Amino acid sequence: MNAGDLDFLLTEIHNLAFVNPFGEERDRIEDRIVSRLGWTEPSLEGNPIFTKEFNQVLHWVWVGEQALLDGMAKEFSTTSRSERMASLAYFSLYHEIVDDLDSLIEGPEGDSTNNRKLFRKIEEGIRTRSSLIRGVSNPMWGNPGHLFSCFYQLRRAFLCLFREIVGWSDPIRSLRMRVWESVFTQDMLSYQQWMHQSVGRFPTLVLGPSGSGKEIVARAIGLSRFIPYDSQTSQFASKPRDSFRPVNLSALTETLIESELFGHRKGSFTGAIRDHAGIFETAGMHGTVFLDEIGEVPESIQVKLLRLLQSGEFQAIGSEERSFYEGKIIAATHRDLGAEMRAGRIREDFFYRLCGDQVHTVALHEILASSPDEIIGSVHYICSKLFGPEGARELASRVVDTLREQVPRNYEWPGNFRELEQAVRNVIVRNEYVPVLRGKESNTIETVYENTEVSLAQWSSTYARKAFENAGSYREAARRLKIDQRTLKKLVES
Repeated sequence: MNAGDLDFLLTEIHNLAFVNPFGEERDRIEDRIVSRLGWTEPSLEGNPIFTKEFNQVLHWVWVGEQALLDGMAKEFSTTSRSERMASLAYFSLYHEIVDDLDSLIEGPEGDSTNNRKLFRKIEEGIRTRSSLIRGVSNPMWGNPGHLFSCFYQLRRAFLCLFREIVGWSDPIRSLRMRVWESVFTQDMLSYQQWMHQSVGRFPTLVLGPSGSGKEIVARAIGLSRFIPYDSQTSQFASKPRDSFRPVNLSALTETLIESELFGHRKGSFTGAIRDHAGIFETAGMHGTVFLDEIGEVPESIQVKLLRLLQSGEFQAIGSEERSFYEGKIIAATHRDLGAEMRAGRIREDFFYRLCGDQVHTVALHEILASSPDEIIGSVHYICSKLFGPEGARELASRVVDTLREQVPRNYEWPGNFRELEQAVRNVIVRNEYVPVLRGKESNTIETVYENTEVSLAQWSSTYARKAFENAGSYREAARRLKIDQRTLKKLVES
């Protein structure tokens, strides 16, 4: 590799190393590298997730790195080139151990032996590349434990987003990019150097229509948080799989919400027969509490959550002791929080404590309008969850064919991915799915009242939806109808 090509490669890899992996800029950088340096047989077989273009990029990275290690690094020792050489070393070392990271992520958590082996491999990788990182200002190179933590987070985040947010349409790709930025910001290098702790605790608000995958997004963010590695104990400070703690607020009464979140002491209310640790007490500083349906929370709970968001402070029911939560909060709702604030149901100060980082999910009909074939990947994902990979290979294509035959092409999918999952179940059981059309002509109170053939269950569902629409929340609608809010929610979503 000549000096001109090497200089070009250093610039492109410096950009590629810290770019959003789900954005178009990554594709453009790969194209530029392959267009200039050409195609050749890769010297090593790549990870199965890597594309042929990316494997080719890795080939040129290793060729360029070897040229630098063989003596060309001395010719590129200027300040600007030093930073770019360090970026190439970072990129190369990460992909050198990517298969080991995958094994660590898929294997049993807390395996100190495997942790220690990979940590030593990183130390050796740093020593091998000492001539490429000499004199750079990046503090990560002097702290192998921190570099291990960064690589571990990067791979966990990529795999989580790649596997759980399914599809390659423009709306899905844009969603992946926003979720990645929610974790790493737009400046990933600065994030890894000094922002990881503070940004990791920023509250995140996930907005979008019901059934559009808000919990999947929240889980992806929560499971992708930075977790420090302690080289003395050969352990990470937390186990990622245990770190995500979801709470469906709409399914709980006010007292149960407070107890579930903040805990209670024995005798603090009827039925409190023993002390109970709330989720904020047990989640830990590297944990993530997911508050689903935050738009249903009464003002009294909003006040307590506001205090926690401001200072981390909370108190269990019946306790005088102050406790503190240092982890992350993710909240989600399908409701228009602007309208909820104007109606006085959501406090403005509470909203503005939550909204610093917002992610909007996408309705299924928008995704299919952009790319109708996205239903193939979505159905395969659902079948994999229900029946495993072998079942998905056997069933997914048949389910897709049935849905395409029986569901109108312009169907809105009002229940989004939640409805699609039930459609898959219907096809598996009965080989059919008949969408429930919920246009204005079919679900108004007047129309249902006039149609004497409407079942009592359909009437109850329509009446419950109207009560929910008028009241603005499940809790208030349930109070007016004098039923349990969980029963009301089932009726509204049926």
